[in-house]
Amino acid sequence: MKNFLSYWLIFSAIFFSTAQMQAQCDDVFAANFDPSDSLSANCRYPISVQNPDFLFELPNTVEETSGLVFFDGLLWTHNDSGGEAVLYGIDTTTGEISRRLLFSGIKNTDWEDVALHEHYLFIGDFGNNSGSRKNLLIHRVNRMDIPPKGDAELSIETIHFSFEDQTDYTVNWKSNNFDCEAMVAGKDQLYLFSKNRGDQQSKLYTLPIEPGKHTAKLLGRFDGRGLITGADYDSERNQLALVGYTYKTWKPFVWLFYGFENENFMDANKRRIDLPNLLTTQIEGVAFVNPWQIMISAERSKSFTARAFKMDLELFLNPFDLALHKGELLKVNKNDNERRIFTININQFKNGDYRLVYFDESDRIVNEEVFKTDEMNSTLFLELMPESETVKAVFFGKRKIYYCYFK
Repeated sequence: MKNFLSYWLIFSAIFFSTAQMQAQCDDVFAANFDPSDSLSANCRYPISVQNPDFLFELPNTVEETSGLVFFDGLLWTHNDSGGEAVLYGIDTTTGEISRRLLFSGIKNTDWEDVALHEHYLFIGDFGNNSGSRKNLLIHRVNRMDIPPKGDAELSIETIHFSFEDQTDYTVNWKSNNFDCEAMVAGKDQLYLFSKNRGDQQSKLYTLPIEPGKHTAKLLGRFDGRGLITGADYDSERNQLALVGYTYKTWKPFVWLFYGFENENFMDANKRRIDLPNLLTTQIEGVAFVNPWQIMISAERSKSFTARAFKMDLELFLNPFDLALHKGELLKVNKNDNERRIFTININQFKNGDYRLVYFDESDRIVNEEVFKTDEMNSTLFLELMPESETVKAVFFGKRKIYYCYFK
């Protein structure tokens, strides 16, 4: 009986380990994509690398660039600890400073990130390298007070906060888990990603957007395998970008979060892209400048001057772009000129499940469903609602991708 139990335990361990390794996920970019699955927790991705395009060197005035945000056609940045209490608007073509936003009555203790909200601009003065800081601040600027052109001196309101899970404020330069350099603004909440030197992970906290004294609530943990130094959130497409570098080895990376709803970042598909051409570069800021494009800033280091880069994300985030690169175009016939009824010959489809995804002209997903093929049907009939914004669709299978256009 004892031997039988031992064999059963070994078999069980192997079986469940294998089952876990073969778990599928719902992300069409994942190596283990399953058209019929609705989970993203087990997604596995191939090793991904990208070489961002160099844009320009940053002016000496912002050689310690930290946070980054894009609005009014300019890339806005600031210096970190000890810099002036100023946001600098950078021309994305020339790399020159075009505008300045000055803030009187406050100082830059350690500004680390800046975040854009529908009504406000937030500046995070929460750098905490030693783990001992108790005066963590976020300044709030009303966007209505920011003029469309020229320099301006603006007033601010302030959020004072502490981390709910920090009780020890002993100085710890090498391994504290309460430094923070990344922030994004949601609809009613601010979200902070910690920079943990201790365990190389990142904790996600949330705060109200209203001024006052608050406690940053811990929402979850994320294994970023490095130090998170900047963040930006594209709320229109539900995309989050984090940047950082590995501790002591200075290998920069970007994390992309997508496929989530209602600002539930921890439920997202999470994919890491390494940046080998920026080795030893201290990446500090990131900003979405187009739906599928980010800009990245790096501060001056022993190896590089402060500079800005551009990185295209369609290959990693746009499912229709994936179809164009790897899919097969289908011929579509329109059966009724008054109604949007189309037929598609699916003879070439291999039997199995497909994720049928509908897109509008801007590559936004309109709808999706699981589509099953069988040997009995060679023609697919699709009726699209007249008011539907659908103009194209993709059939994502485990091994094959097909796409089509509706006219």
